[in-house]
Amino acid sequence: MAKKGLASVVVVSNAFVGLGKAQARSLGHPTLPLAVIAHPFGSRKREELKTVASQCVSQIITLVGLP
Repeated sequence: MAKKGLASVVVVSNAFVGLGKAQARSLGHPTLPLAVIAHPFGSRKREELKTVASQCVSQIITLVGLP
C-alpha cells in the first residue's frame, strides 16, 4: 500500500520491532511506521485482546496522522 502512496502501518509485537524495521528498510520503506503491541499476545484472553486492539487502533490513528 505504501508503494501506492496510501497510508500504511505495520502492526508488530515488541519482540519483533527490530525485525519489522529491518524488513521495512530492505523493502525500500525505512520510515514505514510500526504500531507496537505487547508480546506475547497469542495466549491472552479475549478481554485482554480487546484492550490491546483498542490501544493499537489509537497508535495507528496517530501514526497515519488522523485527528
